[in-house]
Amino acid sequence: MNHPGTPAVPPRLPVLDGVRGIAILLVVTHNLNLLTDPSGLASRLVVAGLERGWLGVQLFFVLSGFLITGILIDSRDEPRPYSQFFTSRALRILPLYYGTLLVVFGLLPLLHLGAAATPLTIGSLALFLSNWVQPFQPGDSPLPHFWSLAVEEQFYLLWPFALRGLSPRGIVRLCAAVSLAGQAGRGLLIGLAFPPAAVYQFSICRMDALACGGAAAALLRWPAARAWLLQRPLQVLLIGAAIVLAGAAACNGYTQYQLTTQTAGYTALSIGFAAIVLALACADMTATPARWAAPLRSAWLRRFGLYSYAMYVLHVPLHGLVGLPLMQSWGWAKPADLAPAAAYVAIGTLVSFAAGALSYHLFEVHFLRLKHRLGATRSTPPAGATTTRVA
Repeated sequence: MNHPGTPAVPPRLPVLDGVRGIAILLVVTHNLNLLTDPSGLASRLVVAGLERGWLGVQLFFVLSGFLITGILIDSRDEPRPYSQFFTSRALRILPLYYGTLLVVFGLLPLLHLGAAATPLTIGSLALFLSNWVQPFQPGDSPLPHFWSLAVEEQFYLLWPFALRGLSPRGIVRLCAAVSLAGQAGRGLLIGLAFPPAAVYQFSICRMDALACGGAAAALLRWPAARAWLLQRPLQVLLIGAAIVLAGAAACNGYTQYQLTTQTAGYTALSIGFAAIVLALACADMTATPARWAAPLRSAWLRRFGLYSYAMYVLHVPLHGLVGLPLMQSWGWAKPADLAPAAAYVAIGTLVSFAAGALSYHLFEVHFLRLKHRLGATRSTPPAGATTTRVA
């Protein structure tokens, strides 16, 4: 039961749409960076920022853990909660995912376009197992970013059953255990001299981000904890930001494959981002939404969040099949100057946004409408359900 005067979690938290928009901008600009050998202070600063764009993936994982755990808790009293959940996830993820595979590995080879891949790579992509294969076949996949979607799908398949019968307090304890297991898994792989890409992509190594997001969702549905949190959203936000900044100081600014980043850094990001997401959710649950969170509710940023899944899926193939060939034809495949590199990132981001919008409105929305026909949606949508989800 809720404490008197303590609101339940609302069906929609608009501020998280803006968080998703920030995450997709970080990831897309990171993957579009062509300036690998910067010269001059401005170039070095820009490249340093773009190289940290991988933090958007970690933020997506935390968001996913938060939203999916919230959906699973809130839908327990619904008829057929498991079938509703899996049908909803399938209609959200699979059409565009497999449509992209069909184009890249079916249509483009017929047109003598695209890049070849081994049967193992294609099979691992089809089965959402690429994150276990790709670290040992670097450069073979034309869709290298799909590893994070594989992590997400494996999470979707296991997490509903792990939460079965657990109270919010029990879920918090489970999430703590899973987070510790993720840290131990990374330590074990590093000790066994696995490549850094394996530590980056193996599911067990990224479970603490998903688990910390799940713990935040459970805390928001634990009445005593929610009552305490709703009175202190700004304090929780500052604590989360302090954890992220402390991790940056300890891990050379979260250099992607550095040892300290893959150990303490992932943990700091998981806890810090979870605290920030939790604080922002609380800011949207107060009687008067907090003004300091207003920028994340801006229409343009939430629109990026709406198209984030399609943007994530499409930006890398667009980069490889269209962007790079154009740059090569103009003699700018590896620009040495900041201006053309920055222009490419900006134009590529806008093109990815346009492609995401077209995909959402002309393709994905038809499958999303099937959720209602198939009974895969609740009477009130879960937080963030009207926007896309990606990692």
